[in-house]
Amino acid sequence: MKVLYIGCYRDGTGWAKAAQNYILSLDTAGVEVVPRFIKLNDNNTEIPQRISELEKNDDKNCDVVIQHVLPHQLSFNGNFEKNISLYVSETDHFQNTCWPERISFMDEAWVPNSFMAQSVSKDSKIICPHYVVPHASDMSVYQKEYEPLNIAHFKDKFVFYYIGEINRRKNIAAVLKAFHTEFRPEEDVAILLKAHIPGQSADDSKSYLQGLSSQVKEGLKLYQSASMYHEEVFVCDYLTEEQIMRIHATGDCFVSAAFGEAWCIPAFDAMAMGKTPICTDTGGPRDFIGNGGYLIESRQDDCFGVVDTFDELCVANERWDVPSISHMRSLMRNAFENSEQRKSVAENGISNAYDYSYSAIGQTMLSCLSGESKAYNQDNDIKQKHSIESLLKCQD
Repeated sequence: MKVLYIGCYRDGTGWAKAAQNYILSLDTAGVEVVPRFIKLNDNNTEIPQRISELEKNDDKNCDVVIQHVLPHQLSFNGNFEKNISLYVSETDHFQNTCWPERISFMDEAWVPNSFMAQSVSKDSKIICPHYVVPHASDMSVYQKEYEPLNIAHFKDKFVFYYIGEINRRKNIAAVLKAFHTEFRPEEDVAILLKAHIPGQSADDSKSYLQGLSSQVKEGLKLYQSASMYHEEVFVCDYLTEEQIMRIHATGDCFVSAAFGEAWCIPAFDAMAMGKTPICTDTGGPRDFIGNGGYLIESRQDDCFGVVDTFDELCVANERWDVPSISHMRSLMRNAFENSEQRKSVAENGISNAYDYSYSAIGQTMLSCLSGESKAYNQDNDIKQKHSIESLLKCQD
């Protein structure tokens, strides 16, 4: 089988990393894969040597095309035996967009978590079958030793940490609220945020986090002076993969309060490194954490305040998962105080991670390509009759 894989795997983003790992999983499974990249930003980053080699493959006579692109960029081509959309979403539907029609044109869709396959596809009224193909990871990365960062402030302290972008969906303010509310100034804890605003400088990102921290502390009103709170450490520079892994080696417990996550690579990395991630009970983390971390109780609520994406996405008639700060606090307290339980959970996480190796996910992809897997929404009554005019409206 010969597969053309189209994706933004040269962009240096989490999305690009996911695409690289999918390509390498197909290669590990023995599939002849032909990678072809698209660019969604101006980054010029290195890619794995094996992908550079695979790019030399001839793209003629491919049997299948996997389009790992934004759904409005999808294009059905009848010259392939199978057209596959690989996409992600962090809310309960995206009916406000043309994405349902675009995806419905394809023969099938692959998504990284079961919530998307079972619920999002149904509520978005998509008529093609959906298969869950989780993100893959290079297990050799987690088997290396990494030197922790030399930060004097962290000496003899339990370090909570976060890695990711700064945006509304990531809900970083909730992490700060939970940490500063739960832990008294005299307790031996610390917090590190490795975060940045896409497209902005490290100084601008750090300035934003400092302002956010001040707002949180002023709003909490726990102490007369902001200097009485624990001092945060902010890292906002671009880091290599090696340096990111050093962040994981420095921390003890990864914390994310995101409203929605299709996967969350940093949380998975943390689990694979034995860092007992604490994440909102949503999307990808709901699938992969299991007994290898902690899930924060959440409730569904209307989206609000997302102004850094397409106008048709994350609007108020969509819903996402809002984590309970009080439950997050209790999980952070438990991680800090119950070292024996945390050690057991950490061991579970390391073991769980191997279910998402190149070999394991490569076999999942191969099963989908060969028609051996059953679609998640195959038996659901979601195949509404769409008119030709409705399906074609996005192509105008």
